[in-house]
Amino acid sequence: MKQLTYGFALALLAASMSTSVIAQTPAPGRPAAGGTIGTGPGYPTAEQYANSKTAQALVTKAKGIAGNDAKLQMRVENTCSFLGPQRPALEAQNAGKKPDPPVHIEPVKLFDNLYYFGYNTIGAWAVPTSDGIILIDALNNQKDAEEIIEPDMKKLGLDPSKIKLIIVGHGHFDHFGGAPYLQQKYGAKVAMSKVDWDIIAKPNPNATAAQAARPLPKRDVELVDGQKVTLGDETITIKITPGHTPGSLAYYIPVKDHGKAINILMLSGANITPDRASLQAFGAALDFAKEMKVQGLINGHPGLFGNETGWMEQIRENPNQPNPFVLTVDQFSKFADIMKICAESRIVAMEYKGTN
Repeated sequence: MKQLTYGFALALLAASMSTSVIAQTPAPGRPAAGGTIGTGPGYPTAEQYANSKTAQALVTKAKGIAGNDAKLQMRVENTCSFLGPQRPALEAQNAGKKPDPPVHIEPVKLFDNLYYFGYNTIGAWAVPTSDGIILIDALNNQKDAEEIIEPDMKKLGLDPSKIKLIIVGHGHFDHFGGAPYLQQKYGAKVAMSKVDWDIIAKPNPNATAAQAARPLPKRDVELVDGQKVTLGDETITIKITPGHTPGSLAYYIPVKDHGKAINILMLSGANITPDRASLQAFGAALDFAKEMKVQGLINGHPGLFGNETGWMEQIRENPNQPNPFVLTVDQFSKFADIMKICAESRIVAMEYKGTN
């Protein structure tokens, strides 16, 4: 695995690029700006999923792994369907319902060294280190950065001027839109997978004039699979998990929960696996998490794997209680297997020809 130490290696990887165009390439199953979400590439139909005996056998297998564990049963419910973790949003849009506008929620300290700022559906995450702050994602635009990220960080005792590095989970504006402002104001470096840097650099013929005018961050760091990103006394390990976008990231973050050191996994986006190649990469990332004895899973979009905004509220109300985001090593290992099996069930269903 490659080690990236902030002070030296970031400068070596810095590269300039034009910021005059936008390429918001929709992921499989994700609409272009202004569109509607259908099942589309990346998802089987409800009929395929229900009629594929192999897919349904995999669902039964996932339920068997969950057993009587309520936490795991909830995760099977959230992940094992023909629409996967995005099921509630996709079902609503397929029914012609407009999505509820995102709601700004109170910032929260989730772990001793991991903070959340943003909306009930998308946010930014801060990891303070001995040499500054790593910010994971930067919300939608400059307005969000000015009106949410900066004041919410200050509310929890963090200084935005100490942001040294912004890691972008994937190349969609709701993850990097605020990065150009923070990059320019504080001199923070911005890191993203090379393939997603390349995607956002390409003009999108379907973009509106307003979308095309939105600034892009300057390309500072191209992340690769297995890379270790170190700032001060903190190191985050990166895995590439294509699907939601070709360069979507998974992060392995060492955190402290009431002083106890544990590892958590953060997944960027909806973890769509539209083909066998993306399924293999996703499975490898989960297997690596099991090797690291991960004890918690967080998604860049709260709500995909559980009542995460509710858990945040529990922490706000009683920060000394057992952390609802934390699983045992055995629970996470089973959950990782459940996610792999549920993702495979959708692939199998998409391959359904009336006989399997």
